Amino acid sequence: MKEIISIIFVLLAISGCKTTSAKNDVDTSFQVAHSEYLGKKLYDAVLSDDGSSPYTSREQDLFEMSKDLVCEGRYKAVSVVDEKFETENIYLVLSPENDSGVQFGRHLKFRFRLGTNDIVDVSPSTKTCLLVPAEGDSIPFSTHLVSNVPTEFHVFLSLYHEKPIYVSTSTGLWSVEGGKSTLVE
Repeated sequence: MKEIISIIFVLLAISGCKTTSAKNDVDTSFQVAHSEYLGKKLYDAVLSDDGSSPYTSREQDLFEMSKDLVCEGRYKAVSVVDEKFETENIYLVLSPENDSGVQFGRHLKFRFRLGTNDIVDVSPSTKTCLLVPAEGDSIPFSTHLVSNVPTEFHVFLSLYHEKPIYVSTSTGLWSVEGGKSTLVE
């Protein structure tokens, strides 16, 4: 399993992730609702984990396999179950040092079939390590090339930093605030 995930990481690192386009409003609406749902669950999981527990053996394996993709800094591993798709998502979330800004990337999501070690896919939050300053009343902004709508990472970051975040995707400019993603007209 480690070899397969390592190959996936290398392919992601070399080729990058392709931007997808919205098939229709129903798909976009579902994607947005699902990212809001997972973003809130990720936020709750990060806040409830005080970081005192050692990594599980699976989390340690994921860190080891992703060492060429992670950014410099302190990562926290959290688990979020997605009942809708019967998967367990293991997130490696990077925390910025000294609250120096909004850490858009690179966080990683490993999706497993629920109750198994069968990996479904691996999703990075960004193509690169990206820390955006967010002092005072400034509103963080990011161009997002990994998907056509804001992801659960954007929802999580807005909730975590208690401020709106603007995200530009292939479908337009989005405002992410208070657990909701809204297309800016």
